[in-house]
Amino acid sequence: MSNNQDFVRSIEKATLKIIQDVARNMNKACLVVERDAKIGCPIDQGPLRASITHNVDITANQIVGTVFSSSEIAPYVHQGTGIYAIGGNGRKTPWKYEVKVGKYKGWHITEGQKPQPFLDKAKLKNKDKISRILAGV
Repeated sequence: MSNNQDFVRSIEKATLKIIQDVARNMNKACLVVERDAKIGCPIDQGPLRASITHNVDITANQIVGTVFSSSEIAPYVHQGTGIYAIGGNGRKTPWKYEVKVGKYKGWHITEGQKPQPFLDKAKLKNKDKISRILAGV
């Protein structure tokens, strides 16, 4: 009976080690993408770049790594706005807006902002590296 218990414990221990190794590798892969997303992120004053981070979630069924920005403006910078929005999801006509204070104070007319997909570019640039990291190579 003891041999069966030892075997079960060894399987559980090996499973835990595999999960820890994969989670560690996922964290490394996320750091690679996060670094390049920050490098490729357009900056004016820096809050968008500073908001880029990552998270690794471990559940009973999967280990998921996510690189993201918590900034309100991130989707607009990444996907574009107005006539330039990815997928044609933006406004189709020019619009006018006012900036009350700061560097861009005054009235402006725009057709939108071209997409600057810093997260996608970082992911695609590192696709092979991510595969190697996740494989433990």
